[in-house]
Amino acid sequence: MSMEGDMNTTLGVNQTSKEGDVDAMPTVPQTSEEGEGVSNSSGVKSTEAADALLTLEAADISQLEPKVGMVFHSEEQAFKFYNSYAKRKGFSVRKGHVSRRKDGSIRDRHYLCSNEGTRKEHRTHVTKKPRALERTNCFARIEYKVNRDNVWVINKFEDDHNHPLASPNKVHMLRSHRKKLSVQRPFITEMDYIGVKPAHGYDSQADIASVTGESVSLMKNQSYYVLHANRTRDLEKGDAQFLLDFLKAKQSEDPSFFYAVQVDEKDRLTNFFWTDARSIFDYACFGDAILLDTTYQTSRYDIPFAPFIGINHHKQIVIFGAALLLDETIESFVWLFKTFMDAMSRRQPRTILTGHCASMTKAISMVLPETHHQLCLWHIINSTSEIAHHVYGHEHNFQKDFEHCIYEGCSEDDLHKGWESLMTKYNLNANSWFGDLFAARDKWSLVYCKNSFSATMTTKQWSENMKNQFKMLLYRKLPPKFVMQYHQSLNQLREKELSEDFESRQAKPVLLADIPMLIEASESYTRTIYRDFEDEYKSQLACLCEPVAVDGTIYTFRVSAPQKRSYGLVQYDPSDVLVTCSCKKFETMGILCMHALKVLNYNNILHLPSRYILKRWTRFAKDGAESDRRHLEFDHNGKDILTLRYSQVCRKAITVAVKSAFSKDALEFVELELDRFMAQMDYALHNHPSNKQTAVNVVHSMQQNTIEATNSCFGNSCF
Repeated sequence: MSMEGDMNTTLGVNQTSKEGDVDAMPTVPQTSEEGEGVSNSSGVKSTEAADALLTLEAADISQLEPKVGMVFHSEEQAFKFYNSYAKRKGFSVRKGHVSRRKDGSIRDRHYLCSNEGTRKEHRTHVTKKPRALERTNCFARIEYKVNRDNVWVINKFEDDHNHPLASPNKVHMLRSHRKKLSVQRPFITEMDYIGVKPAHGYDSQADIASVTGESVSLMKNQSYYVLHANRTRDLEKGDAQFLLDFLKAKQSEDPSFFYAVQVDEKDRLTNFFWTDARSIFDYACFGDAILLDTTYQTSRYDIPFAPFIGINHHKQIVIFGAALLLDETIESFVWLFKTFMDAMSRRQPRTILTGHCASMTKAISMVLPETHHQLCLWHIINSTSEIAHHVYGHEHNFQKDFEHCIYEGCSEDDLHKGWESLMTKYNLNANSWFGDLFAARDKWSLVYCKNSFSATMTTKQWSENMKNQFKMLLYRKLPPKFVMQYHQSLNQLREKELSEDFESRQAKPVLLADIPMLIEASESYTRTIYRDFEDEYKSQLACLCEPVAVDGTIYTFRVSAPQKRSYGLVQYDPSDVLVTCSCKKFETMGILCMHALKVLNYNNILHLPSRYILKRWTRFAKDGAESDRRHLEFDHNGKDILTLRYSQVCRKAITVAVKSAFSKDALEFVELELDRFMAQMDYALHNHPSNKQTAVNVVHSMQQNTIEATNSCFGNSCF
């Protein structure tokens, strides 16, 4: 849409629409060709005309649409008006063309959509990792004419954009709308109270949250778990009540917030679990591989705090829920996993990674029979650094050699030879801990876990991410009121994901070349996953490919890289464009390896088969996701059944509310349908008074605020 202002004609003081309504648009001053002054049809001089103009200073400009002829009395006011409009629409503004008079005063100024223009090609400069393309040659802009009295008049307004606009929850990330908040004393006091170091704070959209620079406690050895599991503890009543009150308050804020408390035979509180709607939704999208991290401890009672961790489509940490375990017995872990499954609609993960704990291993086999259990390599490395601290202290190369052994072994023979060499070199053959670790190699070695999807959580890079992303957010010893710090950290992780969502949708990666396969990958994957895919594609260019066997319609190729000792055997079925590599990268991480890509390239397959683009790695990973609806079996206790049904419905309702909030039309549709549905539901309840009374009783029980009510609702019998 283009609106040109005719600056050679004089408009009236106010314009009247056909309906007789007075337009709020101010008078347009007449500007001469030289820009020397302002006059109107009455011949009023420039200063008098300027004073007589209807200005926007007293008006609420935050909701006005730009129109040709609007008048402003300063450059700051003109920019703020357009930038405010841009924020409502969802785009960023930058300065464009400016022309000045001989005395340096501005004659006209253009403000542009930040996506205006295209990137200039650098013929003499090669960038190793070029920045993503943000400019789309967008023509949206506003142009101002300025007279000598510094009166700014909109002369032209273009409002058509050729790119997606940012949603309201991401608009604050656009460059012209970013604002930094200073950390004030009350926030520093609060951070100190909840156990977060203020020196490591950073800005957040919702509030001022902080991260710590401390690592956390390391995983304890097997004897520690045995001793710890046999101990029973009592939380002080005040701290227990604080935790319960906190969880109840969260549930009152979010009806789909889920929490459960386990009590022992003496009615003492033993274990807690909680999650919220966002975490439940995240699990529906990324719950194929999870990690239960029990390495945190609360400072006062030395009680394990255990978050359920996953990895999202940006390879960032995502939290599915958290537990406080006072008792690490098999029974406690069985309760925890059953409760977690109830919250997640009984959808089992494909893989779960944990520390080396016999009780946990047994509980997983009982509750999650469809899930592959692996020991987390990151836990193993950290445990080794504590248990074998004498070796770490005297042998500076041990950590490097140890990590090479567990990460780089390509076959059973390589693993055996590497392990034997490591034990001999550092005189560890008699060490029982390393002996037990090697005996359990089928639970952690990548050689034995090639068919288990782990979403990159078994890579060395993931180990670094755990140190840098989540572990830094929490103290080594969590303070008594640690749940506040946990939710601060959770919000920070979600803010980082929101930022990456924004970047992946706003900018396009610079392609290695205009190759169909790379174009398709860049349009589907997030920018983080695309970089990984492009690295594999570049690596295949240097690989050698040779056919080695044919079995019916299945062709086998040997793909090797000159600079690497290893190779991949790839089976290819041209009838359905199926590729399977012996390295199993697609099966474990979800993106094709360089060996498979080389075979596709060798056979002139230009397009990336859709079956090899996992939705969980795409920019659209969360589109259309919802928890599976499955039949739940509980004890025959009506109150418990209805309470859990209530949580299930709330999760779906929250999903609808979140999605509809981004569109006015969708919101109106949802509200209309909800009104209709409520009327039908009230009619159904009215005709079935017993159901109505039962529902009232359940709601009443969920609103009670006592420990006794919590124990009765979420005791052992419920699960």
